[in-house]
Amino acid sequence: MSLARPNLDYDWFKKKIHIKTGIDLGLYKAQQMQRRIGAMMERAHAVSYAEYYTLLEREPARLNEFLDRLTINVSELFRNPDKFQELQEKILPQLLKSSSRLKIWSAGCSYGAEPYSITMLLDEITPGAQHTLLASDVDQKILEKAENGLFNADDIKNVTPQRLQKYFIRQGELYQIRPEIRQKVRFYRHNLLADPFQSDFDLIVCRNVVIYFTDEAKDKLYRNFHHVLKPGGVLFVGGAERIFNHREIGFSVPASFFYQKEVANTEEASRWRKGF
Repeated sequence: MSLARPNLDYDWFKKKIHIKTGIDLGLYKAQQMQRRIGAMMERAHAVSYAEYYTLLEREPARLNEFLDRLTINVSELFRNPDKFQELQEKILPQLLKSSSRLKIWSAGCSYGAEPYSITMLLDEITPGAQHTLLASDVDQKILEKAENGLFNADDIKNVTPQRLQKYFIRQGELYQIRPEIRQKVRFYRHNLLADPFQSDFDLIVCRNVVIYFTDEAKDKLYRNFHHVLKPGGVLFVGGAERIFNHREIGFSVPASFFYQKEVANTEEASRWRKGF
């Protein structure tokens, strides 16, 4: 595709999208994001950013598609099962030693696979306990899908037969999370790069969300996560993600892809080390 004044056009497009949706495309890696948007423009037969924006303004369904593809809604229940096993056997039990009621945030939750996976783990570890589990995403349409809790065969490939029987209801070719599990998760719209955060989290899960963020945006996000975690709280990131300056931010690494907000209490720090 040949675009006139591509940089100027893209700058204009970024401003318009920011005003309309609150999403600042300037915080995403420009080359990857322009390539992604360019593919959407080709499918829409738009020859300029201005023409494509007009389509987004005129057609709500196309805007929803744009947001869906922009936010990369790819997930599955218990994605990377070994890490969820570690979460169940080590991280959550250690957190529960400090607090019997955990406050957990699935940040960038997509269609709900991640928060529902965590809710199942908590139900197994602490049956009947009342925890706070928040799940947010910038895409309102995908949040509506998450609230329904419907998953296909690919989504459940890491779900054990025991969990499938206990936590799901078969709906034709789909599987729906049982109401008593769905009601434990509160979904809400939230822009990680713009909106204020709640605080006092024991665990924040943000996996495979930051792939297109600039390094500056990622650094700010990780520092914000650190700020709203309780001392000893844990940030769980994706399998392809690393926080290279974690020590500078104030994180230690009790296990791969888990970053703990450092604690001043030497006894608690020792307990964590012994747990691993």
